[in-house]
Amino acid sequence: MQAVMNTQHDHEYAVDRPWGAAALSGLWFHPPHKVVTGQRARIRWFHRLRSLILLTVFVVAGGIALATVIGVMVIGAGFLLEQAIG
Repeated sequence: MQAVMNTQHDHEYAVDRPWGAAALSGLWFHPPHKVVTGQRARIRWFHRLRSLILLTVFVVAGGIALATVIGVMVIGAGFLLEQAIG
């Protein structure tokens, strides 16, 4: 039975692909790169900052969306109640 992946080579050829502008700016996927291990394996400060900003944006956007849905439901229920009474 043949292996699905070719494991005969120690070199990952996709590592040599150039990075596009979107990947460099962090807006798109990065091409594969060699894994850093040991003492140098750290999360960079700008990755932490980007994650914090995106988490804040998602939480605020979710809160606004939830408040909008609840507000529309309350106004709609009030309107229907006025129609039923009136």
